[in-house]
Amino acid sequence: MVTIVELRFPASQTLFAEAVERDPSIEMELEQVVQATGLPIRVRGVQKRDVEAALDATARIEGYDLISDDTQEWLYSVRCEEGRPRVLGWIVETGGTVLSATLSGGTWSVRLRYTLHADVERTVELLRENGIEIDIGSIRSVSEEDIPAVGLTPEQYEALSLAVEYGYFEIPRRTSLEELSNHLDISHQSLSERLRRAQKGLLNTNLTRADADSQKAF
Repeated sequence: MVTIVELRFPASQTLFAEAVERDPSIEMELEQVVQATGLPIRVRGVQKRDVEAALDATARIEGYDLISDDTQEWLYSVRCEEGRPRVLGWIVETGGTVLSATLSGGTWSVRLRYTLHADVERTVELLRENGIEIDIGSIRSVSEEDIPAVGLTPEQYEALSLAVEYGYFEIPRRTSLEELSNHLDISHQSLSERLRRAQKGLLNTNLTRADADSQKAF
């Protein structure tokens, strides 16, 4: 059983408080980028010079690199003094995996994945103990009953969902098989086999349905 949690908390209590204070319209998104050595953050909604001025003014940021430069958004790899931002560190410490994290309107919205439901409570308690004002958006468990009848086991469904979530099937890929296997705590060989079986199950189910539908048409 997998638990998916959505949390919201003020950006003013996080690493990027200075950036939001300078310009409340700033938007950020945590990216899953294989080549990033720091925290990969995509920024939009403000001028590039204002973004870098805010990063330079943040005491806990020891450096950053520009990974990609667009006319309306920029992808940075941000290096923190502690190795990772405190909030992210607390989430990982209590068993959470970040599926997505976006900043808009001065608020971070974070979607997390847990293999143990008890770890959700540990995360919330730890964040609140450290002064983070947490708003729980939703908590839902993904079980066999939640999986559509598409020829997948719960483990295959979980692996395939995570691969889609992290951009494994995108061109170019936004993550690697090794990174995904770390999130699932299995070897990359096992994950590769699980994904292949999942794709085979989907193909078999959908091709069978398509063949049945075509026969009905006659």
